[in-house]
Formats: sequence, structure tokens, C-alpha cells
Amino acid sequence: MFTRRIAATVLTTALTSTAFLAATAPGAEAADRGVDRAAKACVSKPEYKKVKKGMPIKKVHKIFGTSGKQTVSYPAPGGGKIVGRAYKVCTSKKGAVGVSYVIKPGKEPVLGAKTAVWK
Repeated sequence: MFTRRIAATVLTTALTSTAFLAATAPGAEAADRGVDRAAKACVSKPEYKKVKKGMPIKKVHKIFGTSGKQTVSYPAPGGGKIVGRAYKVCTSKKGAVGVSYVIKPGKEPVLGAKTAVWK
């Protein structure tokens, strides 16, 4: 239940943040002119499908080609914290990818949950 609530918060925050980023990002106009996906710092559906629960954050960011934007941070049950990050999607300006990372003391952050809206 706790994880679902966090995942829902991460996605809601991701959608809000991504809409703001799309409207204000310096590269937003370039995305409309057909500049390649890597220059737009967005996540494609195939990239999204590649990332799996437990994957280190560095590997996720390498696959996505972007580190996104941190949106939320909560204390995790049993210590550490859960951090949510938002990523733009390549399919539209309204969609978003939300990912929560579990950060335990002395360990590398790993993917805890992911969700996406491909509007």
C-alpha cells in the first residue's frame, strides 16, 4: 500500500513537472522541429521497457539518456529514503515517466517502481 501511494504521487508529480518542463525548456522548440530524441532528453517506449525493478540508477539513466528531474523524496520504511524522478516522454508533451528509486544507507540507489503515461 505504501509503495502504491508513493508510485501514484511520483506519477502525479512527474506529469505536473514534465508539463512545466516542456513549456519552459530551452530545447522545447527544437523538439518540435524534429531534432533527434537524444537532444530532447526524453524516454522512448523501448527504453522504458528495458529498465527493471532493482536496476541501479546509473544504468537507468544510461538507458534513458537523461537523469530526469527529482520531484519527491520520502523516508523509506526500515531506513533510507525513496526518491521520485520525472522524465519527459518522446511521444508527446503531455505524457510522462515517473520512477521511484530506493536509497538505502551505504548502497547504490535502485529502481523500486516505474509508471508511465504515453499521451
